[in-house]
Amino acid sequence: MPSGVAITPEELATAFRVYMETGVFAKAAKAIGKDASATARALRRHPSKPERASVYARELDAVMSEAARLQRVALARLRPMVSDADAKVAQGAVAQVNDTSRAAGTARTALAKLTGEHAADAVAVTLTSETPAVIALRKKVMDAIASKRPL
Repeated sequence: MPSGVAITPEELATAFRVYMETGVFAKAAKAIGKDASATARALRRHPSKPERASVYARELDAVMSEAARLQRVALARLRPMVSDADAKVAQGAVAQVNDTSRAAGTARTALAKLTGEHAADAVAVTLTSETPAVIALRKKVMDAIASKRPL
């Protein structure tokens, strides 16, 4: 595979398509007969912003999948330690589980921001106007439920 040879726009389009289908830079490079590192570099610097973002998102998906797999392994190993008789071992295991959960949440938030899947966009709020009598009745029902007493 030649290194240092320019990639034409047609080859870049083919490499982009193959990479998006497979997630493997080497396969994209093979499809156009170019060096894998040069093809990866060209795709990461794609002249089209949406395609460049798609390549980045595809790479991030792969990293997050691997991280999630490793987190599952780590959590499985930590699970028995959480109930360990030694308080320091249990406390350390709980801290590691919390840290893993925080990292997963942070990564998911970053991906949502990257892809535009913001939680705030998915929240629907319905406002209604109710009379004071209806509001009072709702409050009475909620208080009864909270105190577990009959209406």
